[in-house]
Amino acid sequence: LLAGLSDETLLSFPAMSISSKIMAMELFSKQLTNYMFIGDRNAMPIIPLKMVQTSLTYGMSPLSGVGFALFGNYLALVKGEVEEGYRFVKIALSLMKRMPSIAHDSEIMYYSAHTRLRVEPIQSANEHYIVAHRGAMASGAVRFAFACAFAYDNNSFWAGKKLGLVVNSIKETMKQMIFYKNLVMLALLRPIYRLSLRLTGQSDVHQRDDLTNIFGETYKEGEGISSKLPLVMLTECFAKFSEGLIFREVDKARDSIQQYLSIQGLTTANMNNSGDFFRIFYAGLASFYVGRELDDRLLITRGNWCKDWIEKLVVSASTWNFQNKAYLLQAEEQFCERNFDAAERLYDAAILSAKTHKFVNEQALSNELAGHFYLDTGRKIKSVNYFMRAFENYTEWGAVAKAASLTKYFEIGDAA
Repeated sequence: LLAGLSDETLLSFPAMSISSKIMAMELFSKQLTNYMFIGDRNAMPIIPLKMVQTSLTYGMSPLSGVGFALFGNYLALVKGEVEEGYRFVKIALSLMKRMPSIAHDSEIMYYSAHTRLRVEPIQSANEHYIVAHRGAMASGAVRFAFACAFAYDNNSFWAGKKLGLVVNSIKETMKQMIFYKNLVMLALLRPIYRLSLRLTGQSDVHQRDDLTNIFGETYKEGEGISSKLPLVMLTECFAKFSEGLIFREVDKARDSIQQYLSIQGLTTANMNNSGDFFRIFYAGLASFYVGRELDDRLLITRGNWCKDWIEKLVVSASTWNFQNKAYLLQAEEQFCERNFDAAERLYDAAILSAKTHKFVNEQALSNELAGHFYLDTGRKIKSVNYFMRAFENYTEWGAVAKAASLTKYFEIGDAA
């Protein structure tokens, strides 16, 4: 039905007037929310296709923008057709402006942001989630509002927003989640919060034993159905293998990445996963790190798969968002293969690209990994320069505890 239809033609379709079809669009939207909650990836693409088909046949409704945004996500995030998917996301946003709706505009902004996060600079694209959050709260869609808030806080952390701001935002979000008894979203957010606290040197959050769900049942944090959901377990594993990489804890990185893979493979073709590329990026780095430390070729092979996946996004999505990530994964690959000259060039390229594209956390990590590369290959004095730069970058990000952990490497130059 979409073949040959220009953007102008799609935006000029008449408004939907048949009440049964308007109700059908509402039903599709509700079904989609349920499928996303239970993680039914096979059923999820069917709903936006039905919404688009209904809109093309019977006219556009305020929910047509949701259908087009999700169809764009399906093309961009699942099929890898980023340019075409981005086109339909922009059509969705244009439909929203043409047919504004307090009840549904926040949904369109939320779903559209998933693809925008790949194509547009992450630092600015992520702000659309907080705008969607405010709109959802104003319309009374509290559960949906927390999905927006989680995406915003999670992406803010991984994109390198100042950690002090991230921690404060997460605290406020968790406070609201507890008040509204949304314990699933709370369980998703806590692993990132704990990692943020460790990086900044603050005390870990204590496990609560007085959480109450919507049914009035009280239980300890980590218990109950929310902690057993695959999405929650995956989020916990992701935070742990990233923590193992950042703090050079090889056993934690190994165990958590293996647990992650036992729950779900690295492939994350999910039209409702806004930041899956962060997981692939850190999974690749953790795989190279553990594989090199433990001489595990299978993990190094997985690291290569992650590298290839990120490299495709440099071409299909955004140089701004993915160039430095690809360079760093390539550097780690060359380190594993003992191609040291190539690794040196790639580490420097990753550092420069991260600085240019304003990912201070990844600039810090790139400098640190380069420091370990030079240290492990017997060039101790040269490693100190990179560790010092990493210290400066981590401090700028707000990860003062992580920065402090690097000072032991400064003494290597003095000893040499």
